[in-house]
Amino acid sequence: MIKKAVCVLLAFLMAFAVQLTAFAADGGTDLRLKFDENGDFNILHLTDWHCDYPLPAVHKQLVLESVAEADPDLVVLGGDLSEASHEDQQAAIKEICEIFVQAEIPFVITFGNHDYMHGYTIDEMFAFYKEYGGDYFIGTDENPELFGCGTCSLPVYSNDGSKIAYNIYCFDSGDRAVVDGEDKGYDSVHADQIEWYCAKAEELKEANGGEYVPSVVFQHIIVQEIYDKLFPVAESYNAGLREYETVTYDLTPIPNYSNVKDGYIFEKPCPGYYNHGQLDAMSKNGDVRAIFCGHDHYNSFTVEIDGVDIINTPSIKPHILLRKINWGPRAITLHEDGTCENRVLMACELAQKEGSQLVSVGAVSDIEIFIVKIWKIFVDISIPFWSKVMGFFYNF
Repeated sequence: MIKKAVCVLLAFLMAFAVQLTAFAADGGTDLRLKFDENGDFNILHLTDWHCDYPLPAVHKQLVLESVAEADPDLVVLGGDLSEASHEDQQAAIKEICEIFVQAEIPFVITFGNHDYMHGYTIDEMFAFYKEYGGDYFIGTDENPELFGCGTCSLPVYSNDGSKIAYNIYCFDSGDRAVVDGEDKGYDSVHADQIEWYCAKAEELKEANGGEYVPSVVFQHIIVQEIYDKLFPVAESYNAGLREYETVTYDLTPIPNYSNVKDGYIFEKPCPGYYNHGQLDAMSKNGDVRAIFCGHDHYNSFTVEIDGVDIINTPSIKPHILLRKINWGPRAITLHEDGTCENRVLMACELAQKEGSQLVSVGAVSDIEIFIVKIWKIFVDISIPFWSKVMGFFYNF
């Protein structure tokens, strides 16, 4: 009798498990990242907040209106968020996390150099996001032995849940590159993280029938090769040089706009001093469609290098007047066919939408919006000219 009862119970549990699995496959309880019925997956990249505590109304309103505009399935926090004191840092992180918990949006963070400056270890900072983000913070420190914290991969499944259709890599690009006590400049994605990426890409490839899974990358500090496309290698020591591990560049007043696919450059990019071969590895595999970076607040360019789009997302910290062209986060849409597209949600344009409160909270004024409109027209007309001039100059 007892044996029969146990068998009946096991049969019931197995039937329940089958029903639960079927329910999950239909999307009822499936918490995995998935493409929608149109084959789209939306990401909002919010980087370089550099905000005080409590969170200023300007920052919060821009975030809320950007979320409403982008309707993201995932938010990627690009690092350099709170500038609060050590005593307030934990509360500041809680306040930031509450925005996405209340909106019920999954989010992750790729740490920036300023996140290392608050008197906490980066592992402690990561723990704060996990604590206050709860189930909505989906970042992991996938291999704690790797450099930094929070390097991970996030699979995005096909709409029917049958396979991984896209993959999202998140990297901690560190703080400063210090060797034998000497500060060499900014840090970068390290060799062990690149080795981990290569192994992960091969693992996904094997599970995908021998084809690499289309991917995008998020990190704070841009790759060093950006200078190969924007500035000439220095052959003589002129004013305005920038030196990296093996190369010194001549920083011309206007970069080589002929290599810029779209967007604006209002400051010189600041990559890491050492190049550990990240772009080479990703270009060789051919799986990475784009590397999205922050760090350089006033840039919003896209530059293609060896088949990979290097994309800078501007800061959401309020910009000075003429740089307000570049002020706002980036909305990214992955497509299940392996492509992706993106655009900057410019604060001055969001402010003109019906119901926007960006003007009322003091983020931007009507006169600023007008000036930025005129300035944008002038810049957009000028860029094709400078693209031709600099292209001729660099190829001369």
